[in-house]
Amino acid sequence: MAASTGAINRGLVGLIKSAGVPVSRTPRRLREVPVVLAKERRIELEALLHLRDGFRALSGALLIRPSTSVAAVRGIEDWNQLTLWRGPYKHATEILFFAEDVTGRQFGLYKDSVVSFDPQDGAVERLCFSLDAWASWALEHSEALGASLVRNYNAEHETSLAAHERLQPRTPVRSVDGGDFRVCSDLGLMLRWQRLYTERAKADEPEAEGVPDWWWEEA
Repeated sequence: MAASTGAINRGLVGLIKSAGVPVSRTPRRLREVPVVLAKERRIELEALLHLRDGFRALSGALLIRPSTSVAAVRGIEDWNQLTLWRGPYKHATEILFFAEDVTGRQFGLYKDSVVSFDPQDGAVERLCFSLDAWASWALEHSEALGASLVRNYNAEHETSLAAHERLQPRTPVRSVDGGDFRVCSDLGLMLRWQRLYTERAKADEPEAEGVPDWWWEEA
């Protein structure tokens, strides 16, 4: 770990430099948190939100959620309701999700770690042990998070994705590659991933048939 404060915070400084305007102007403490976190991680997250309470970075491909809901953008407490989208996932109920990329990959705090969560298969990957290290990771992996995808989509469609909008692949595979995507809401996308995960889990049972995905592109 570097000795200077500037070096320690280099990742967060770089991420904020790539960010847009704050989603909320009134940051608040996180009180209704349904998981057990290391004190250090919670303090780091609250400090970041106090500095900029929710923002988009990496050309809009990454959303850091605000401490409180603003219009169509759910705040961290609302997004982490156990009944919203994550119930079927085995490990998701132990994670405090605070950010996500444009195709629905979630980032969260799990005890003393920052982890990624893939809603397609429910896989959890431990990334690092501080938000600053996570921010450096995000900057290094901006293309995998969808930075070019968002820029190209916005340019091709002469639009700008809103903070609560995501890009849903036309085929049920979470990917930032290719050009066949459609816009849907953040919750709408997560509920589709949830349904796909649930149906595939059932299909693994001996008596189950194949997984139908005709519903994937329904409005």
